[in-house]
Amino acid sequence: VKTADEEAAAVTAVLNEAEIAELRKIYGEGSSGKGLNKGLIRGVAGALKDLEKRQKSRATRTKRDVLDAALLDRVAFYRDVLAVQFGASVELASEDRRAELEALARSSTPEDSLLRIDAIMLCRERLAANVNPQMAIEAMTLSLRRPRA
Repeated sequence: VKTADEEAAAVTAVLNEAEIAELRKIYGEGSSGKGLNKGLIRGVAGALKDLEKRQKSRATRTKRDVLDAALLDRVAFYRDVLAVQFGASVELASEDRRAELEALARSSTPEDSLLRIDAIMLCRERLAANVNPQMAIEAMTLSLRRPRA
């Protein structure tokens, strides 16, 4: 969750700064002259507040997108574990982690793998329903550690 926060912040920071600068420019902040509309300059506060609200929503969406991509990677990993457990001759998404896949395949059952996939998918559903990301990830993590519980 912390990594998703950091990645979302990195992705949105540059865009946010550019949008704020553009908005300030549109409202004439930093300009001077007789014909300058003082009401227009005062209007920047409300516009900035609206922009910041949209930026916060975008950051939340970005964070959830990052988390969802990570969860889908985990689903692919456990799908590969399941394929190894059944001896399926399919291309593995996590081929670079074959040793880890095989070790987990030996130390667990196909039912365990399916329960882990279900736990990840449930976490995705919870995130889509606006459950607190930290709580959803923690609940999933507990399920991944004890799939038969």
